Amino acid sequence: MFQSRTYLENWKLILITSLFFIGVHASGQENKTAKGEIVIGKVDSLYSKVLQEHREFWVHTPEKYDPSKRYPVIYVLDAIGHFQAVTGMLTRLDKWQMPKSIVVGIKNKDAIRDYTPTNVKSSRKHNTETSGGAKNFAKFLDEELHCLITETYRTESNATIVGHSTAGLFVIYSYLHNDSVFNNFIAVDPSLWWDDEDLVKQSRKLIDKRNYKGKSLYVAVANSIGERMDTVKVRRDRSEITEQIRANLKFHDVLAKRKKELDFKWEYFKNEDHGSIVIPGQYNGFRAVFSWFPFKEMWRFNTPQGYSAKELTEPFYKHYKKLSFHMGREMKPDWQLVNDIASFMLEGHDFPEKALAYLKMNVDFHPDNSNSYVALGDFYVKEDENEKAIKSYKKAIEIDGNEEAKRKLKKIERN
Repeated sequence: MFQSRTYLENWKLILITSLFFIGVHASGQENKTAKGEIVIGKVDSLYSKVLQEHREFWVHTPEKYDPSKRYPVIYVLDAIGHFQAVTGMLTRLDKWQMPKSIVVGIKNKDAIRDYTPTNVKSSRKHNTETSGGAKNFAKFLDEELHCLITETYRTESNATIVGHSTAGLFVIYSYLHNDSVFNNFIAVDPSLWWDDEDLVKQSRKLIDKRNYKGKSLYVAVANSIGERMDTVKVRRDRSEITEQIRANLKFHDVLAKRKKELDFKWEYFKNEDHGSIVIPGQYNGFRAVFSWFPFKEMWRFNTPQGYSAKELTEPFYKHYKKLSFHMGREMKPDWQLVNDIASFMLEGHDFPEKALAYLKMNVDFHPDNSNSYVALGDFYVKEDENEKAIKSYKKAIEIDGNEEAKRKLKKIERN
């Protein structure tokens, strides 16, 4: 158990894995069919009673999708323009920067209808008579599409919505009304100018009324004014060309007044326009709304001589408490990983106190796993503390009759 796992055959492999894992992981993301085709997702559809029409959507599952595990869901509006980019991004980000996720891309039918919260007959010299259907579209996402996804796939309660331009307007609408299934909202250069900035005006009251705990918002704003004026001068301008950025600046002011209560990031991209901002905005958005996911302190085990046993293990308790909050269920570190790190402490560095701290942590996180106590017993045997070893093996046997624990207990008793 503690002394005979794969990593112990060469304890240095743990260190090598930690240093080179990202490069190795990224090389195996292609899902090839028998014909040699690279497939990033599948096409599906449903009939929406809310919208009274069929809606097509695309689904990407992570490489080596495991139905026994759970995955957050990322909903991408305007699938044709953004589905491929988002799924490609996740191959570089998942595992260590953000959790492996299911991506659902939703194809447009009438973007003006679905993404706008108010009805405006004409806007910017275009016919927009169908506008104002955001409430219905939100109902379709919450009550129909999301329900279908959760019934079909193993999902976490954590869901993200991503939109650009008018779709970004809908993302802000969904965030402000705070009654959706989404936890994370990524709005890339949202069209908050719509209907004379009506949503910005509403936001002042909505944000004061609602509790946004557990909700994360990221807003990326493009430089839609070029070099002719800066963000200070643009606030005084009244031309149509500046209405996009003016509305977004005003929304920033609303958010800033509640910065202590809100989890948000508003980012201005001076060198990107409305079109070029999409990729950097989405990328930075994922990093922002999943900022709680990376576990940087875990890698302290690579240089354990610089930390006490508490400094090595305490970050695990804090990190997984944070993960549990965001995922809405109890999250735990992988049992085998922690056991291997304990082996690394003992075999690689001869730090028995630090090895013991990791083993006890596995008991804390996995008290119903009899192997936690077998590993602890193995440690005590190695340290010539047979009474503690006997107690640990007996606990393992008590849990599920662990056969390995029985054999090791008999060996101690014979001696």
